[in-house]
Amino acid sequence: MDKVVIGDDLGKKLGQELKMPFISFEDRIFNDGEVQPRLAKEEKTKEAILIIQKKQKENINSYLVKYLLLLRKIRDLSQKTIAIMPYLPYSRQDSVFREGEPLSSLYLAELIEKNTDVFLTCNMHEHRKKIRDLFKIPAYNVFLFEEMAEKFKEFSPSNTIVIGPDREAEAFVDNFCRNFPASKLIFEKHRNKETGKVNFIYPENTGDILKGKEVIIVDDIVSTGGTILETAKIIKQFQIKTINFAFVHSIFGDEVIDRLAIIGPKKIIFTNTLENLHYAVDIIKPLARYFLEHNLGGFIDFYEK
Repeated sequence: MDKVVIGDDLGKKLGQELKMPFISFEDRIFNDGEVQPRLAKEEKTKEAILIIQKKQKENINSYLVKYLLLLRKIRDLSQKTIAIMPYLPYSRQDSVFREGEPLSSLYLAELIEKNTDVFLTCNMHEHRKKIRDLFKIPAYNVFLFEEMAEKFKEFSPSNTIVIGPDREAEAFVDNFCRNFPASKLIFEKHRNKETGKVNFIYPENTGDILKGKEVIIVDDIVSTGGTILETAKIIKQFQIKTINFAFVHSIFGDEVIDRLAIIGPKKIIFTNTLENLHYAVDIIKPLARYFLEHNLGGFIDFYEK
């Protein structure tokens, strides 16, 4: 076998898009919480791609251990391995904020790169460290905001404001607006490291900017939705036309949809980097497109937009 995709339902879909064979695995969990993934079959191959989606009720650390165990197993079967982790856990822990803390994002990258040749993720949280600061192997961060902007094509850019809830989101807003030339507005967010309380700073003329506009709040990650709801409440006081959300990663899956619905959004757009039933952007076609457009010398090469 020359090439194979290994994984779950995402892997099966990627295999179909790339016209490559697919191997599934059994997802077994013991009573004490230990995981024991098992490949449906073992076959030697020149190149293997591993892609697994974290499930809604799955513990993030169980997901990580499962992924690392399968990656190590595949190393025995494949000459070259490509690891695709649609959502990269611990990437927000990209600095030592308090003495004694581990630099978790770097340590996880060191574990992953031991058993793979190329690493790929979607919209990694690149703030203080970029993906190439963490990995010694070729590693790439594929942005999905242009695909997400397509879901707002019926909106008039001239009557739309795209908002980043903090400075970290400015790059996401720029990417979102690449083919959607709406005006942009970036808030500043200050979080107390000890209490976690958040305060927002925004321009004094924000009311004039937002009045009567369609507003889209864009960010890479939403977890409980609490901080985003605070942002939305501030925005709604300025007599906007509609409020909308566009996020790549929904940490708590469908639960956050229900929470954000309280504010009455016109649209909530997510991807399926993490399992949820309400995603609007499927990551498989963008991933497959990157594969097919950049297959150099028979070995798949990725790129970062």
